Amino acid sequence: MGRGTMCPNSQRVITPPGQSSGTPSPDASFLAFLTDLPVLLRFCRPSPPRPQWRYAFAQRSDAGMVRPNNEDAVHVEVEAAWSVAVLADGMGGYRAGEVASALAIQCITQSLRSSALKSATKSQPPRMAVVHRALEHCVQAANTSVRAHAREHADCQGMGATVVAAVFIQDRLVLAHLGDSRAYLWRGGTLTQLTSDHSWLQEQIDAGQISADAAAQSGLGHLVTRALGVSERARPSLHEQALEAGDRILLCSDGLSDMLPEADIAALLATPEPLTRQAEQLIARANALGGHDNISVILASVEPAPAD
Repeated sequence: MGRGTMCPNSQRVITPPGQSSGTPSPDASFLAFLTDLPVLLRFCRPSPPRPQWRYAFAQRSDAGMVRPNNEDAVHVEVEAAWSVAVLADGMGGYRAGEVASALAIQCITQSLRSSALKSATKSQPPRMAVVHRALEHCVQAANTSVRAHAREHADCQGMGATVVAAVFIQDRLVLAHLGDSRAYLWRGGTLTQLTSDHSWLQEQIDAGQISADAAAQSGLGHLVTRALGVSERARPSLHEQALEAGDRILLCSDGLSDMLPEADIAALLATPEPLTRQAEQLIARANALGGHDNISVILASVEPAPAD
């Protein structure tokens, strides 16, 4: 920098390069310096920390052994910033359920993609609260879209969908769900349900009115209390989970969880088979037990990120 002079109020005046202290306006070189300053500052920003984990995914969906069509939908996007997995189980009968689940997948993935792109323009990784808000927003956007489509198409009136959406970011998993589509964590041989069903039966279990075993035999598990398209305001439940190397995350529709005991799911996930094979085996096992509903699964594995 150039010389400085003292003003009567004792504040120091810094003289730009190439300009004398008595010159009233900066010269061309200093104006060029100011023009380049934002670019220079951008290069000086610290790089975001390198991810600790990397994620691999497998997804499968099957109509099952009874239903003539598949009203489930699944989708995975693997990106550098946020990896996203979404599973939706449509309701409303032939055609309408398929439309609802497809709209849910489309709206949620587009909204999360936009949020991830916005976060990628910032030098620091997003706070988890940003991811929570993005999930709440995307579920509400999907709810609005499903309701609007149902109003405009008579053959889709009354349609809806349960949904579970997952964002994998850094070493964390953030979930949003509505209804009885579930997320599980498999770690070290133990399977843990991360979501709690939005269903009449679950409310009775939570209130101590019925045991979990009796609920499983009641045949009333399909009575969900929250879903996309049901009310004007969606109220997803959110869950955040720290992840470790070797973890498996399972997202599934009730076509799997209603047919397959958790002990069987845990045993299948404990095998050394690749993720795609495990996903196929889960669906095959549910079909072998009757396949009464559409069956969808998304599996994610947590692995150490490779060193540069």
